[in-house]
Amino acid sequence: MTNRLIIFEDAKFTDFYPLTLSRPVFSLISGIMPLWKKISRRFDNYTTSFSCREELAPLLKTETGLEVNHIDYNHGDRLIFINGRLRLGDKLTKELKTATENRIYYENDVTAAVLIVEPLQQTPSEEIRFTGEGASEALGIKADMIAGEFEFFNYLWDLINLNEDEIRLDHLAIAGNTDFGQMIDEARIDSSARILSDENFHIAPKAKIGAGVVIDNREGPVVVGPRAVVGPLSYVEGPCYIGPDTMIFRGNIRRGCSFGPSCRVGGEVEESIFQGYTNKYHDGFMGHAYLGSWVNLGAMTTNSDLKNNYKNISVRINGRDIDTGSMKIGSFIGDHSKTGIGTLINTGVSIGFSCNIYGATLVTTREVPSFSWGDEKGYDIYKLEKAIEVARVTVARRRQQFTPDHERLFEMVFNKTTAER
Repeated sequence: MTNRLIIFEDAKFTDFYPLTLSRPVFSLISGIMPLWKKISRRFDNYTTSFSCREELAPLLKTETGLEVNHIDYNHGDRLIFINGRLRLGDKLTKELKTATENRIYYENDVTAAVLIVEPLQQTPSEEIRFTGEGASEALGIKADMIAGEFEFFNYLWDLINLNEDEIRLDHLAIAGNTDFGQMIDEARIDSSARILSDENFHIAPKAKIGAGVVIDNREGPVVVGPRAVVGPLSYVEGPCYIGPDTMIFRGNIRRGCSFGPSCRVGGEVEESIFQGYTNKYHDGFMGHAYLGSWVNLGAMTTNSDLKNNYKNISVRINGRDIDTGSMKIGSFIGDHSKTGIGTLINTGVSIGFSCNIYGATLVTTREVPSFSWGDEKGYDIYKLEKAIEVARVTVARRRQQFTPDHERLFEMVFNKTTAER
């Protein structure tokens, strides 16, 4: 018998566009790790796999080394399915580990989790697609239906708004009984740098903090990952996560920021998430924003995250206008998109996958289609072949590989978004 954890993506992945054009919802970062890792870390003795859109499966399997859309089921295995956008708490975790009967946890028409402890008569289908009470039929089981109130991430701005809390929770999970003095001794910290609290700080042994840096961790943790560099004269305010190989260049990093692996960050950033391999090297402001991977922002690129009338900001997703319920919302930028120098981005703007925006202009189009090329005077189509060629060069500059799976991803997103252009 094997304990198996299957993290699945439900039908709401479109509400996380443009970031989920190219990845499952559960691969999005919040705090210091992707959503799926927050779930899997609670199940140490379980084998983790995924269920998601078939077109994303090959790349996800390569990136994680885990099974996707396949359950190697053996008679009597314990199966736990968990919605990848669920903020999983201690109570439900305990119930899923200890209950002795099949259960389906749901809220309204959304499944939070499914527990199967009774032997299945047949292996589950390759792709799990269900919501609410439909889970029982989809899996071919009888189960106790348990209605409840569960907390889900529903939109990209939820990830941003809850990022401070997620950094705190993740820090608690990784800090353990770390010896502060030993940790400081093993890191490369310049003698002129200041860390303002002996608590709320975690730094990997090979990370570096330069001269004149101020780490203000009095109000929340600052976590600095392996080989990360906080360059001279930078200010970093917690809660904040600086991922592996990420470099901060004279940055003014205000609270609530998470930077994934190999980002380059300068200027002012506030309450924003960079998925990874993204460049904001120069001056300019990014606030309450979520940027995908391989994004490059030209010098002085700046977004607005507050209206002058202080009203709530609405965002357009798939042609639908959605009130975020928040006065502070910046921008959402898909993978491989780029801006030219001096680009200004209005509040609540979404820029799709592989766009090239230039002209030192104010971007007011609320939903810039993927593979757009130009400025507000008019966007042409960014030719697929050219976009792939540039992406291949971009990835190689970071000593990463642009594989046939990446090329197929470009083709899939291009074809999927043709009607929008």
